[in-house]
Amino acid sequence: MSLLQSLARFLVVVAPIVLVSVNSTQSRAQSEGDNSTTASPMYKTASIKLSKSSIHAGGTTKIGPDELTATNERPQVLIEQAYAVHDDQIVGVPSWLNSRRYDIEAKADNSAAGEGGERMLQGLLSDYFKLAVHRETRLIQVYELAVGDGSKLLESAPNYEDSPLRVIQVEEGRIVGREVPIATLARIFSEELGRPVLDKTQLPYHYDVTLQWPTAPDSSEPAILTAVQEQLGLKLVPQLMPKEFLVIDHVEMPSAD
Repeated sequence: MSLLQSLARFLVVVAPIVLVSVNSTQSRAQSEGDNSTTASPMYKTASIKLSKSSIHAGGTTKIGPDELTATNERPQVLIEQAYAVHDDQIVGVPSWLNSRRYDIEAKADNSAAGEGGERMLQGLLSDYFKLAVHRETRLIQVYELAVGDGSKLLESAPNYEDSPLRVIQVEEGRIVGREVPIATLARIFSEELGRPVLDKTQLPYHYDVTLQWPTAPDSSEPAILTAVQEQLGLKLVPQLMPKEFLVIDHVEMPSAD
């Protein structure tokens, strides 16, 4: 793998979330009436059409005090904006919420002034997409990155003019980097392990890092856990952490104009 490929892989760090079975709890937001089944229409007129733009073109949404304009936008993005959540916090998403794109123009009645963009967008989604949601707090599997018996990390030397710049290479079974902050190292571990990694080390500096581990699975425990402890003096401890999710109970494709 080339350096550019390694850097590109590093810059896009995505940690999928693994849900575990727990009893769901009603959140504060739901108790305040955030459920879209209670949202009333706030836009007096609305035009919703399938976009004719390329699916590869970007989408935009502009929400003003009395109007909304969306161009080539995915419905899931509208839901994220309406309920102030990230894409990994939404559960029960049908595929068309991301495969279909819409052009939307909506204007509000004067009586809706002051309601706020999120509430008005919730009303539009409830009225035209028949969206009904509720919030749940669930436990997700994470790792906590902590110092073991003693950190073996080498603090990076001062960066003089002739010193190499910060470089991080992430390859299969290997991480090599100069001037790596611990927060960055935690994000790389998140990608390798497929879970969020929370930095609990309180290590404040930048470090030169060399870490290698076997990629062939030889046990139920990821080999990187042992390598981190033996080579870096750190440990990755599995934990459960509560996280709030937005659960889609019902949603429909809007009828064509």
